[in-house]
Amino acid sequence: MLNAFAVGTRKHAAIAVTDGLVRQLDMRELVGVVAHEISHVRNNDLWVMGLADMFSRTTSILSLIGQFLLFLNLPLILLSQVTVNWFAIFLLIFAPNLSALAQLALARTREFDADLNAARLTGDPDGLASALVKIERAQGGWLERIFMPNRRVPVPSLLRTHPETEERVRRLMELKPELQSAEILLAGEPDFDRYAVFGKPVSRPPRRHIGGLWH
Repeated sequence: MLNAFAVGTRKHAAIAVTDGLVRQLDMRELVGVVAHEISHVRNNDLWVMGLADMFSRTTSILSLIGQFLLFLNLPLILLSQVTVNWFAIFLLIFAPNLSALAQLALARTREFDADLNAARLTGDPDGLASALVKIERAQGGWLERIFMPNRRVPVPSLLRTHPETEERVRRLMELKPELQSAEILLAGEPDFDRYAVFGKPVSRPPRRHIGGLWH
């Protein structure tokens, strides 16, 4: 699996990088990915997305309670011939979906900002762009890799947690004129010895341990 993510708070954060990401990206691409996660920490995205998730969960709970109360009072409403505000009822039912869509849109916006800040931090938008392309190619199940090696099952843009890779790469490439005068670190550096730093690749499949973790 090729993945990296940040956890914690702005003052006490950690960045996790998978073994597959370390071994399949070169140093320039890996620096771009880590800079992307550092940008998430710097922009306080961990707190923002946590707050958005809390609002989304609260909306779902309140909607469920409202629908339950509506179901209990439905006979009284029908017998008393009370006029019902259908707009409010539809809003009550679809509020969790609208909240989830807003949360996804916020996540995509924060990803764009993290990409741009990472490119400015490293001065090398090509490194992150190349990493994004590699990660995109490695995603998907084994059936997709066999029957559609160069294509992916399309996901509606409204339902994506991350923007489309093509759009992210395009925006990164637009930064190149701005960063032409910046020094591109690691551009001519030799690749580092992964085995010396991270050890030999793990050859056995992961298994569940007593503590509940898989590794």
